[in-house]
Amino acid sequence: MKVFFSGGLPKSGSNMIKNVLSQNKKIAIHPYSPIVDSLNIIKSTLFNQETLRNRKKDSFEECIKQFFNHGMVGWANGLNKKASVYIDDNRNWLGNLQDLENIFNGKMIVFIKDLKSIINSLEYIYKNKVDYNTIFTSDFYQYQPNNKQLQRVIKFFNGEGMKITLNGIHRIIEEKNKNNYYFIKYENFVSNPNKELKNIYKFLNIPYFKHDLNNIKISFDTPLSHIPWGNVRHFNNIEKLNTKNILNKESIMYIETNFKWFYDFFYKI
Repeated sequence: MKVFFSGGLPKSGSNMIKNVLSQNKKIAIHPYSPIVDSLNIIKSTLFNQETLRNRKKDSFEECIKQFFNHGMVGWANGLNKKASVYIDDNRNWLGNLQDLENIFNGKMIVFIKDLKSIINSLEYIYKNKVDYNTIFTSDFYQYQPNNKQLQRVIKFFNGEGMKITLNGIHRIIEEKNKNNYYFIKYENFVSNPNKELKNIYKFLNIPYFKHDLNNIKISFDTPLSHIPWGNVRHFNNIEKLNTKNILNKESIMYIETNFKWFYDFFYKI
């Protein structure tokens, strides 16, 4: 069983791409896996055990690695015994890169999209989907010159879904540690999905599987707990979503200025 990881920015097409990959019955995907969120709790518990404190550090760290690696394979077998590849999906892996690299030596698919497009989608949700914007309706606006939309944009970027992911992506770029990470751009996937799928299989070093891009069955559901990053749609085929731009100039300038590193690396012409 080969174990890989995935995660990325909200509204970056990850749900659509995972539905495509899950057509391959040799691939098991656990969307929004709880493993990364439990990892630090389990590690802390083990390190605080009185009976283990006198164990040699190198030996103890090797035990930790073996425990989690074998446990991950067992988890994958529980999901699909016929699968030879398991993808553990949770964007919080990007906030825990040290463990991903040191414990699992894992390869990770990272979903990205133009930040202006993502924020535009979140702003659209805020304005049109009342049931999805509850965390933005109280203790929010400040009495200062910034326009209300810009304040919301800043709030979006400070939200866990964006902040953790962008910090992880920034670290990967800064440390030039890109061999174990494949960044898949939503824009590239919807314009040429077969090419991107071949790139994913090449990155994972597994046999290619020919996917049916016109009849994508929903293979998993998305918990409602992911609101307001949610309003998640299920894709039954490859779609390019074009939400009308509702961002004002100040908001666009804020994004392009504060995340220049992102655009220089992924979207520079």
